[in-house]
Amino acid sequence: MSIITENDIDEELAKEFLSTTYDDIDLLPGTPENLTVNQAASILNISEPTIERMVQDGQLELAKSFVLAYINNNYLADKPLNLEQKTAPKSPVLPQIEP
Repeated sequence: MSIITENDIDEELAKEFLSTTYDDIDLLPGTPENLTVNQAASILNISEPTIERMVQDGQLELAKSFVLAYINNNYLADKPLNLEQKTAPKSPVLPQIEP
């Protein structure tokens, strides 16, 4: 079965494909398995106090695998947009005044 049929993408097949495609690829090469707060903050582009709070709240562990899972679950490029709500209202057309 194909992942893409006409203009539709089978979401389940795509997720299955993506979950196994990168098994042998190090997505953070040169990054140690155990991270410091500074390293996690740098990778995630989040402030160190926020990383510390996330660790205290149990939202994140300072391990490479947890950081990759956080990226996978929170990466905005993978989130569908509801364009109807995200677009700005059209500006009104002003009448032209004849000289």
